[in-house]
Order: sequence, then structure tokens, then C-alpha cells
Amino acid sequence: MKKLTVLFGIAALLSAAALVFVACGGPSAAAQLRLEITAPSGRTVTVSVPTQMISGIVSDAAGVVTVNDVQVAVNEDGSFSHDVELAYGTNRIVVAATIEGRDRPITRTINVNRTLNLTLLSPEGIEIDADTPVVTGENTIIISGRVSDPQARVLVTGDEVAVDEDGNFSSLVDLYYTLTTLNVTAMIDAVETPLTTLVTVHRTP
Repeated sequence: MKKLTVLFGIAALLSAAALVFVACGGPSAAAQLRLEITAPSGRTVTVSVPTQMISGIVSDAAGVVTVNDVQVAVNEDGSFSHDVELAYGTNRIVVAATIEGRDRPITRTINVNRTLNLTLLSPEGIEIDADTPVVTGENTIIISGRVSDPQARVLVTGDEVAVDEDGNFSSLVDLYYTLTTLNVTAMIDAVETPLTTLVTVHRTP
């Protein structure tokens, strides 16, 4: 009976010690830290913009959050956000959260692929579908559009056209045949392969 009493006493002491250790911020308490990424919605995304906003929430507002080793502010509710500048191609973004008493941070990895984007518009301002010919009764046509990077060069039928600070461009093209295929190309040094779109124009009598 004495041995049983002693065993119960030891078990009670160990349980009390464990509770004190957790309350003081031991590994069991630190293990409860959680990190959730709310934007972007996927772990791999493709964009044409130069920056990507990374936002999320950490379960303890006292946690330290870094995005690619840059510490970001954490709000009282544990939410945070940070804009990351993107290079062309794949960008690996590592979000980490840690709290005092936890040796290793929680990490989340996001891969963002930045591409060059080219949008073409018909004279009516409607986005051109490369598989659908543009019909006009005129001997000329205005090909306009937007490129996602204003630093890109745009060529229409081999001639370079001006691109404004918002990436907009416009070009007047002569039509000599009933059916004409126009080549519109956007290129930038950071992207190895130029982006090319073919536009078929049907000139009616």
C-alpha cells in the first residue's frame, strides 16, 4: 500500500512539473504556434505583375514573422502582409514564424512565376482572340493593346511602336490584301523567349 501511495505521489509531482513547464513557455506551448498563408491562395502561382503581396496570420501575435528573411510587422490579431519584388521566372518565397522558446521556426514556401503578358485590342476596344479573325471594311486597322511591363519593346509587323508608362501601345497598319496576318511581338532582356501573337485581319469589300 505504501508503494502504491509513493507511485501516485511521484506521478502527481511529474504532472505538476509538466504543467509549470508548459505555462512557462516550454516546447509544448511553443508547438501550438500556427502559421497560415492567406494570399496568394496557392503554393504555386503565375503572375505578370512586378510585385506579389504575401499575407497571412500567425496564431500568436507575439510571434516573429519573416518573409525571405525580412521581418514584417504582425498586427494584434496575428495578421501580417508584405510586398515582395519579383524577378522574371520562378521566385521562391519563404515565410517563417517563430516564438521565444521554439528552436526551429514554422516555414511555408510559395513559388511565384513572373511572366511577360501581352493583350491585344480590336479597334472597338475588344480583346482580340488569336483564333478569331478581325473583320474590317477599311484599308487600315489600328492594333492597340497593353504589355505588362512598360520597359518591354513591342513590334507590330516588325516595326517597333511606342509604349507608354502604363504599358499601352497603338499602331496603324495598312491592309493590302483581303486576308492579312499581323505579327505582334513583345520582348524584354530579362525574358529569353519573345512573346508573339498572330492576328488575322479579314478586309471586306
